Amino acid sequence: MSGVDQGIILFYLCALVTLGIFLKKRASQSIDNYFLGGRRIPWWVLGISGTTSFLDMTGTMVIASFFYIVGVKGLLVELRGGVALILAFLMIFMGKWYSRSKVMTTAEWMEFRFGPGKQGDAARLLNAVVNIVNTVAMVGYFFVGTGKFLSLFLPFSPIVCSLIMISVCLFYTAVSGLYGVVYTDLLQAVLIVFATVYVSVKAFLTIDASTLQSIAPAGWTDITPQWFIEMPPGYQIYNLFGLSVTFFFLKVMIEGFAGQQAMVAQRYFASPSDRDSGRLAALWTLCLSFRWPFIMGIAVFGLYLGNKVSEPEMVLPNVLATLIPAGIKGLVIAALIAAAMSTFDSTINAGASYLVKDIYQKFIAPKASEKRLIRASYISSVFIVVCGVIIGAATPSINAIWGWITMSLGAGMMLPLLLRWYWWRFNGYGYAIGTAVGTFGAILQKIFFPALPEWIAFLIVGGAAVIGMLCGTYGFPVTEKEVLCKFFTITKPMGFWKPVTDEMDSQTVSSVKRENHRDLFALVFAIPWQLSLFLTPIHVVIHQWDRFALFLAVFILSSIGLYFTWYRHLSSRNSQQ
Repeated sequence: MSGVDQGIILFYLCALVTLGIFLKKRASQSIDNYFLGGRRIPWWVLGISGTTSFLDMTGTMVIASFFYIVGVKGLLVELRGGVALILAFLMIFMGKWYSRSKVMTTAEWMEFRFGPGKQGDAARLLNAVVNIVNTVAMVGYFFVGTGKFLSLFLPFSPIVCSLIMISVCLFYTAVSGLYGVVYTDLLQAVLIVFATVYVSVKAFLTIDASTLQSIAPAGWTDITPQWFIEMPPGYQIYNLFGLSVTFFFLKVMIEGFAGQQAMVAQRYFASPSDRDSGRLAALWTLCLSFRWPFIMGIAVFGLYLGNKVSEPEMVLPNVLATLIPAGIKGLVIAALIAAAMSTFDSTINAGASYLVKDIYQKFIAPKASEKRLIRASYISSVFIVVCGVIIGAATPSINAIWGWITMSLGAGMMLPLLLRWYWWRFNGYGYAIGTAVGTFGAILQKIFFPALPEWIAFLIVGGAAVIGMLCGTYGFPVTEKEVLCKFFTITKPMGFWKPVTDEMDSQTVSSVKRENHRDLFALVFAIPWQLSLFLTPIHVVIHQWDRFALFLAVFILSSIGLYFTWYRHLSSRNSQQ
């Protein structure tokens, strides 16, 4: 990079540190301020922050590699996680369910669902432990991708590059809590929007339809998935492409109904009303649409470079190093660093909340002062990062660790997370044992069978989790009816709750059923709305005007459907009213 580029990046890093110091006083007033911003952060700030937390540098490198290999069909691969289809579920009903609980973490939520006794404690402890494991894995993922990317531009090794970025991000996240996370994300969003628009427009203007046709493999611009695709070394587990995509879609549907954890759920715990929860998810999704034409532009430029791309995971840095001019290059790289930072800071802040709120305060120091809890938060953040760096140093491939997080480790948590919402008989012991078995199975799979195809690992680990949770559910007593009635009345979930609703007011039960039926109908519009929102600008970049018109029509029609089935029914009352 030129001196101008390096100066831009240095200025950006100094601005983050300065903002973190400025927000330190507000964040340190209480543990609620530190982890939830006192539930006073505007919904639009939470929505933009959520978007930037999903636009990490490492994930962008992984997704760009799939688009580079298989073209538009890369979006189908990223149904496994990168498309974030869970936002449709959060927008319609899952976000408001979280907000209504008025808790701080998904582990604390377990007491809300299963009660404050032994089964609630067991579920809370296991949820906290699993979220910490997942956070450590995410830090390792960040460590690998950041080093690979920045070492191409800076005169340091990948490890040194990663440590520099992690140190800066750890500092402002530790001292300023969620305030620092969301307000630095606003600064980072400006850079990200500039980078995405610049690269998308440059790709559109540089490579027209005829040029793309001459350099792209057959079927590269077609989104229809083939059953079999010959993938390059390191990606052979996706050779049965149609099967993989089908499985990813089914997986993300289950995941959507199961709800999210950590940094995603944290945004909704910080939201005061149903209306704010829905609007922040909608804004989150709309802003996330900027990512996809950017990635398509990078993939197109990758084809343009030909054999100058050393490996698929390096297509993003190779394009920036070769085709982006000085000055602009510094801004684009700063934007990608911003994307990485926003994911990292959200992950660390949410992960530390489990260590402090659900392990330290709950089981070790229940009478700890606010000052002591804040200090414990600093220490927890450092501990998580150190463990993640160790994991990252032992993992050479970004896709390997991302696939394990989203598929194998995700399978261990997903089904216990699903049943907690919809089945009255599912108890805290069922959740704790199922999650413990699933997580342990995912770790064993990573150690002893790392080359297993992702969908096979998912089925094996998920099957073990099902056996564990059924043994726990039927081997221990039912959750107390008083706890279940309180949960149902406040959350208003759908599913199998007849033994609970039989003891409740019929008018209340009918109201809940009407809301649930309306939400399920709205979901039918929300899923095509999100997919068409992402696919429409992709086809602009590659000059595919017939498909652009098709997906634009789907987006307009689904938007109208969402207005009548969802938006006009949003309530501005407090989430527990």
